[in-house]
Amino acid sequence: MRNARTIRGARKAPAAVLLTGALLFAAGCSGSGADGETAGAGAPDSTIAPRSSSLTGDLALPVEGYIFSESELGLLTRAMNTLARDCMKRSGFDYRPDETPTPDIGVMDRRYGIANAYTAATYGYHFPSPKTGRANTRELGEAGRVALSGRPLKDGTLNPDGGCVGEAKRRLAGTSDAFGPDKLARELNLESYVRSQKDPRVLAVFRSWSSCMADRGYRYGSPMEAIDDPGFGSARTGPAEISTARADVECKKKTGLVRTWFDVESGMQRAEIDKNAEELARIKRHKTDQLKRAASEVGESR
Repeated sequence: MRNARTIRGARKAPAAVLLTGALLFAAGCSGSGADGETAGAGAPDSTIAPRSSSLTGDLALPVEGYIFSESELGLLTRAMNTLARDCMKRSGFDYRPDETPTPDIGVMDRRYGIANAYTAATYGYHFPSPKTGRANTRELGEAGRVALSGRPLKDGTLNPDGGCVGEAKRRLAGTSDAFGPDKLARELNLESYVRSQKDPRVLAVFRSWSSCMADRGYRYGSPMEAIDDPGFGSARTGPAEISTARADVECKKKTGLVRTWFDVESGMQRAEIDKNAEELARIKRHKTDQLKRAASEVGESR
């Protein structure tokens, strides 16, 4: 279901699609990790991707009430790390989690490709990311790593629910519910994104956007083709990538691509939410409960 590099690669992925849950499974075990807050008039402007420069700054998909924003994922991760650190201390280990800050970027900013004039001019298609921290997992030794995340699974990978990390997740999740974003909400978020790209209204605005790009000397059939251009795959952003990304945002604005795509996907999401109203109401309560527990653990009010 994941579509091209816009979802596959953390460097260019739409935040809302990529980040849901990924951070939570990685941060506690290895100290490294890869959904944004619902846009609101009272939300502060991002220092990395200002909403005032974005075509999506005033947009919020219906599913956002059921998934987790970047800041909410960050809160869960901080609480999980705090609990895991205390658990490790009780076991005689000095565990120092990764303190990488949560990306300061909105949930909608990358969902439909680059849509922010500031980030286009500054980073091109590259995903702005904060400086990464580093946990002291390697220094713990074998016994410490087992205490932190349990014995590895049969395939040799880390156990996301083992050791002190697993204990922390269960405490935050409560009862027998799963930790973090619920499966139904995650699937709804992903499926509507993929399905909306095949809608005739979206395909028509893709053609308009493509024609606009061609007028500027860039030949792409869709915004995903532009963001996936292998010529922009290097570690650093070059002038050609910057100019392409700027034209991309300008053509999205001229053709109304973002609003059209958003309206189509919102309709799809509302239909699915209506079909699953009872289960999604439970999911929203579970989300709220987890965030309250997490805030309590890190000494924040919610």
